[in-house]
Amino acid sequence: MRKSTRIKVGVLAGVAALATATAVTGSANAAVEGGSTCYTLPGSWKVVDDNTHETFLGSYYGSATATAGVVNFTSPNNTTTASHGEWRQTGCGTYSDTDVAFLIGADGKAASTITFKANITVTGKNTANFDFAFTINNLDGSYVTSGASTGKATRIAVQPR
Repeated sequence: MRKSTRIKVGVLAGVAALATATAVTGSANAAVEGGSTCYTLPGSWKVVDDNTHETFLGSYYGSATATAGVVNFTSPNNTTTASHGEWRQTGCGTYSDTDVAFLIGADGKAASTITFKANITVTGKNTANFDFAFTINNLDGSYVTSGASTGKATRIAVQPR
């Protein structure tokens, strides 16, 4: 092999090694510096319904690395109890949840249930989009009505006193 060819091969091998090292450490640094776009769901959220403009408060329990957990939501009215359910991760920054609450009748007792099923995309560290459907059933399980909506959410962050 000629000397100039050996130099070219050596230079190309060096460039390839440098590119590989940069790619590997670059990826590690991006993950460390929060460069990942896979935002996490666990925490508490304020969700504003795009149609009714009502505000719902919800908490997704689990560590920052959890892929499933428990969810509770509070409705803005006094005819719906707090909901109880579960959530799970479905992909990078995407989640689904199902939660159920009682709807209270005029007599102050549970009259029916409302089941929410949501697909959630966490779009930033403190923002998310909700796409949800609901079904209302009588306590005997018979169907009453259903509907769907979307909502925008912001994470409820710690605010120092």
